[in-house]
Amino acid sequence: MAVVAPPAKRTEGFAIASLACGIVGFFALPLVGSILAIVFGSVARKHIEQDPDLGGADMARAGVIIGWVGVAVSVLAVLFLIVVAIAVSHSTF
Repeated sequence: MAVVAPPAKRTEGFAIASLACGIVGFFALPLVGSILAIVFGSVARKHIEQDPDLGGADMARAGVIIGWVGVAVSVLAVLFLIVVAIAVSHSTF
């Protein structure tokens, strides 16, 4: 008697997109990629909860986390640039 493995779960496409956008957003397109990662990851998690045949929850979660880290880093970078611009404009050479 042969042992049959359970069918593999399909990976949710939005989970893959979330992780990819999070990685790209962290290195190339900071704010846009990070926001897309958060949105795609949220959509993926909802789809995965509704359909038990879908997988990729960990990818979606990672994409959302990387997305939020990217947003935080982007906001901190903008604040840093504002502080530097103010400091330079008030300095006397």
